[in-house]
Amino acid sequence: MPSSPVKTAERNVLLIEEYDALSVAIQSALTKFAPHHRFHAVRSLAEARRAALEQKPELIILDFDPPYPGAIAFFGEMRGVLPETRVLLIAAGVTPELTAERGANGALQFLEKPFELVEFGAAVQALLGPWMETGISRGTLRDLALDDVALLALSSSRNVVIEVRADENRSGELHVRNGQITHARTTDAEGKGALVEMLTWSNPHFIENIASEGAPRTIHDPWAATLIEALLEAKLKRARPAPAEPKVPAQPAVAPTKTGPKILIIDDTEMLLIFVEDSLALADPTLQMTTALTGLHGVKEAARIIPDLVLVDYVLPDIKGDEVCRRIGRNDSTALVPIIMMSGHVHEMTAVASKLPNVVATIAKPFLSDSLVALVQQTLKEGPLREKPAFPGETEIARAKSADFTISKTPILPHPEQKRAPTAPKRDAPPVPLRKTGAPSTPAATAGSQELARPGPTTPPPLPIPGAAPLQKPEPAASRLAPNEVLLDLPLDVVAMHVNAAFQIGAIRARPASLTVAVEVPALAATTGLPVKTSFHLGPIDLDATGHISIVRLIPTSQPFRAVEMRTAFAIGGVTVVPANERERLQLMSSSASSMTMQLFAPLELISVELAPNLEIKQLVLRCRGKAVRVALNSQNSQTKSGASFEATNVQLDQSRRINELTLTPIS
Repeated sequence: MPSSPVKTAERNVLLIEEYDALSVAIQSALTKFAPHHRFHAVRSLAEARRAALEQKPELIILDFDPPYPGAIAFFGEMRGVLPETRVLLIAAGVTPELTAERGANGALQFLEKPFELVEFGAAVQALLGPWMETGISRGTLRDLALDDVALLALSSSRNVVIEVRADENRSGELHVRNGQITHARTTDAEGKGALVEMLTWSNPHFIENIASEGAPRTIHDPWAATLIEALLEAKLKRARPAPAEPKVPAQPAVAPTKTGPKILIIDDTEMLLIFVEDSLALADPTLQMTTALTGLHGVKEAARIIPDLVLVDYVLPDIKGDEVCRRIGRNDSTALVPIIMMSGHVHEMTAVASKLPNVVATIAKPFLSDSLVALVQQTLKEGPLREKPAFPGETEIARAKSADFTISKTPILPHPEQKRAPTAPKRDAPPVPLRKTGAPSTPAATAGSQELARPGPTTPPPLPIPGAAPLQKPEPAASRLAPNEVLLDLPLDVVAMHVNAAFQIGAIRARPASLTVAVEVPALAATTGLPVKTSFHLGPIDLDATGHISIVRLIPTSQPFRAVEMRTAFAIGGVTVVPANERERLQLMSSSASSMTMQLFAPLELISVELAPNLEIKQLVLRCRGKAVRVALNSQNSQTKSGASFEATNVQLDQSRRINELTLTPIS
């Protein structure tokens, strides 16, 4: 009998988000950061209970702003049925210091609003990443503790009492009033001492009640400082051995000594540090890794450990990554250490890195683990710098920083005066984009690099340009959508058509028929219950130096999307001669009473989500993938490859930087 095929277990992510616009943005981002998972979006905790029991998600993402009543009971219930599930809460008010103190072992991981797409990606990748295969302990719902529950209560505006019950008949209370921890008590203690004691209890259970007016106030310090101090004391208390009868100590287990290369990782995003550590540890368990959350701390750590490689974020809270590179390079003990720079500000990072001789490669955030591992392995293989780097003057650095980064496509090229130590011969392979060395890379590194830039030609030219598209006939827009991309559906009224002597269309002048547009996420159609089209208002537009659309902003609206009625007939209201060239002879102007209407479909890449002061989504910021768009006379054609390919040129903006008119030129 033929053997039945082995079914691969479905891997799921559950999103709890009541706001459609943010749900679209988060799910679009998840296609990039969790490409092997299915996504399910719900609006309420009641729906989430049903979905969680059916799908058994590996990760639950909850937008906790505004808070959901009953969240403490929900996660207590989920701990019983999904103990290995991780949780990411999007909330406000959780300080970086508290996040760093809790580390990755909390059952609930918090992402502070407002956040950048890079930070969201780092959190998702860290929680779904390779840590399960490395044997490193990471927090799951099994580890739900009082600090997790306290943060849920503090993120809410309600005054509550959390009853805590644990093994050995222990019980206590934690009072939260007006966003502060005001009182804690156990059988043996009150105030902060009781809070510390409850943080040490194993297997606690929690019941949320409405706070009474008569409770005393035994804790007066701000809640964040109180919780950080209590966590520190609880760690010491758990680490302190209990008194016991003297006995011969058991032989302690000896962890394997790590003797591999030393890598220093400098980044102010805690979850990204976790993701990078886990990814590299899985690829090579012998690596000795050290992390730093600030640039100054990173410089000190570099001088202390003398690493074989440094990974540094370009944007840090104290000094920028370029200054970190200069300080490491000017120190005789670390001058030959190669550096990889990381950032979501790709063009600025690339321009600045090209002026820093000890930066041997850059990698654009967000990145996937395969790309990172391939780049790190290749850089370690190439070894240290051969000569102490000579840094350019501050004027040259400032000139690089003030360049027009939105249109810069200059590749990082090798410095003639800077050479690496000789390495073993390598097989020929295509170069990795955004590397400064001229040496070829491994095939794995090349494959990973395609996630950082648009695909280049199969046979590379002598000087590869990162992000350059191959010289081939453009495919219709939306036929090659990447995971983190969406499709913009913009209705247009035709103002005029340019035709040649044979009445072939040379160009079309058009203006938006409505500022309400639709956004489609084709990659999510099979995995979510998301509406096919979600409505947005078209916001301000940025143009590049050539007049092409570079950045598009979309503003959420509560109105459902209503397709504009298509009018496929072109009523000529006037004819003028256009002496532009021999092929464009006439301009046919539309009748204002009955203008022709068509749909423009453009693929866009989601790069950030901007939030308003009230922490609601303000706008989505998207980057144009290229110049090619698709134009159709049927609004239902967005899910197909039909329609003609055009290039949007001569874009005219009004005073609010919204599209007033544009010209569409056919692509032959």
